[in-house]
Amino acid sequence: MSGPAPDSGRLTVIGVRHHSPACAGLVRRRIAALRPAFVLIEGPVDFNPHLPDLALGHDLPVAIFSFRADATGSAASYTPFCAFSPEWQALEAGRAVGAQTLFCDLPAWDPAFGRRANRYADPHGARAEAAERALAAALGVADQDALWDVLAEAASEAELPARLDRYFALLRPPGTDDPAEAARERFMGAYAAHALRAAGDRPVVLVCGGWHADAVRRHAAQADGTRPEPAPPEPDLRTGSYVVPYAYLRLDRFSGYAAGMPAPGYYERVAEAGLAPAADWAMTAITAALREAGQVVSTADRIAWRVHAEALARLRAHPAILRADLIDAALAALVKDALDRPPAWAAGGAAPGHALVVARRRHAGRVEGRLAPGTRQPPLVADVAERLRAADLEPGPARRSIDLDWAAPGDRARAHLLHRLALLGLPGIAREGPDRAEPGLPRERFTLVRHPHWLGALIEASLWGGTLEMAAAARISARVEAAPDSLAVLTGALSDALFAGLTLEGDLLARLSAGIAAAHDVAALGAAGAGIVRLYRFGDAFAPSRPALARLCAALAARALFVVEGIREPRAGLGAIPLLLACRDLFREVGAEVAGLDELRGPFAAMLGRRLADPETPPALAGAALGFRVACGAAGSDPEAALSRLRRFGLPATLGDFLAGLFALAREEIAADATLASVEGLVAAWGDEDFLRALPSLRMAFAWFPPRERERIAVAILRRSGLGEARAQVEALAWMRQRARPADQAEALAREARVAARLARYGLT
Repeated sequence: MSGPAPDSGRLTVIGVRHHSPACAGLVRRRIAALRPAFVLIEGPVDFNPHLPDLALGHDLPVAIFSFRADATGSAASYTPFCAFSPEWQALEAGRAVGAQTLFCDLPAWDPAFGRRANRYADPHGARAEAAERALAAALGVADQDALWDVLAEAASEAELPARLDRYFALLRPPGTDDPAEAARERFMGAYAAHALRAAGDRPVVLVCGGWHADAVRRHAAQADGTRPEPAPPEPDLRTGSYVVPYAYLRLDRFSGYAAGMPAPGYYERVAEAGLAPAADWAMTAITAALREAGQVVSTADRIAWRVHAEALARLRAHPAILRADLIDAALAALVKDALDRPPAWAAGGAAPGHALVVARRRHAGRVEGRLAPGTRQPPLVADVAERLRAADLEPGPARRSIDLDWAAPGDRARAHLLHRLALLGLPGIAREGPDRAEPGLPRERFTLVRHPHWLGALIEASLWGGTLEMAAAARISARVEAAPDSLAVLTGALSDALFAGLTLEGDLLARLSAGIAAAHDVAALGAAGAGIVRLYRFGDAFAPSRPALARLCAALAARALFVVEGIREPRAGLGAIPLLLACRDLFREVGAEVAGLDELRGPFAAMLGRRLADPETPPALAGAALGFRVACGAAGSDPEAALSRLRRFGLPATLGDFLAGLFALAREEIAADATLASVEGLVAAWGDEDFLRALPSLRMAFAWFPPRERERIAVAILRRSGLGEARAQVEALAWMRQRARPADQAEALAREARVAARLARYGLT
């Protein structure tokens, strides 16, 4: 469309602070007075065809959730609204006067929009922050929130527009460019020029963040009136924008929302009734929160708080009690103890665990949004609902337990479905076990309950795909892409994909195989190996993937053969225990099922024999090497051989680590009573200091025994000390159930012995 540039004099750009009641009232009044042909609002232009979704009678707050996703990753952005958001009031006021109401900002998928998670978060920069601090100091207020209340929320309707113009001009002087926002501001200005041309002689109102207002005016004056179009998304880019429920806690600036006002619950009351009723509400809410947190707030405290707040408001020449007066008075009247840092509701400070944190959350409000029936939803919502209905797994108001046996084909399909939902992080679904696998098919238990955040979370999960299978697979791919070299991430992705019944991609297997082949971190290799062997031992549960798992198992054993040979550091010796456990299970229980594994059996046992004979081998690795050979029946290894090694590692600094490795690998094969007698003989020769030094590692070693076996060992120790069978049973049970830490008890006994010895030395016994 060509022709003369439209008259920008008919354009009214209202710069606002997002979610400000004062700005919301200004926008509503200005639109009602001007009755414009168009009301343009900073928001995603691609949502304009779906604007009726925002007029369905939702319980606020809500947000427009926009996403972009392709093979390389995904990003999401939110455009939130509450009843006192200027943008929401612009929508309602525009409809009320019959204006055409449209969003005029770039869509979240446009490359120029970037990857900002919050459309209304304006990065003001160091200069603006310095100007704001200077203004706050000049007006005698503590922070930007108190400054805003004095300038805007407490301003009269007549003074407010001029104050806002001066304030935003101070933050960003007229004519100043912002390279990071230039594309958005140019687009909004061009959209305003297009609306001016279409409006004829009628006015146009545009509502945007005050940071953008002057730049939008300039760009509108320079544009020719052609309607701007965002760059079309790439062919393989998935995009979408939907309304989702939001919550006041997510709008609270102290929760990390960069464009938020603090305490949305308080400002809701400001918008509805004014400053004085809002202060009354906040006092009542905070008092209740402090009392629930266990702090005494008497009637006298409440009166003192009120009197103090009124005095501060008068002293500061405020027309009513403002939020800063309220909280300063609360600190003076209610907080009895000293604070070592600013409280969580003043000056952006934090006080973890303090009752004021609870009060701040109540001050923010507990309001959560809810979508109206008939709101447009992404395909994923319907797909999940249909799958849950068909599987009889629809969550209800009461928590229900679902027991699944993978031996039953129907249960296996239901398990796949629930694992896919869990991958998306949907609330109301929890899984229990198995954490470790015995050979055979797994049994699992899930709990299901209808969660109030279910729908919102499911809509937001749609950025991963339009069907449950697609979304779960994309979620796994995103985790892998974020850490492609992490064995822990790759192994976790493999496990999640198998339990969710997803087809394994060659790229994941190739990365995992390459990661195992190149691994040097024995602890990371051990954790990955334990996971891979665990998956293989589930047997037919993952039948289509068994060949791939077998290849990974063989690669693990081959790499372990190389890595364990080079371990020299004591900590690395302890870290090798999970790796040797995984390899023990492979050689002992898998064997010929995995091609190439039998060929490694002899070299592996020989390598461990060399490590066992090497005097530089860390004690934990030596114990694990011996335990491996005993458990796998290597030539020349038997339980008696383990006992003969105890004396070599019988010092306080080494015995516990050696036993930890030995018990971890061959607890069932070692004769516990004989081992216990040998350990007792070694420990009996130690002094108290030696015993205390060895106690942590000894406890770690015996932790490999399950509770029932530890109780049996305790009985044996007590019997050897001379107690009868019944008395030993009672004492052992008491040992197992004591609450005091054994290390603390041992330290206390040692100190008592030292005190007694010193008293005896001076004849004071």
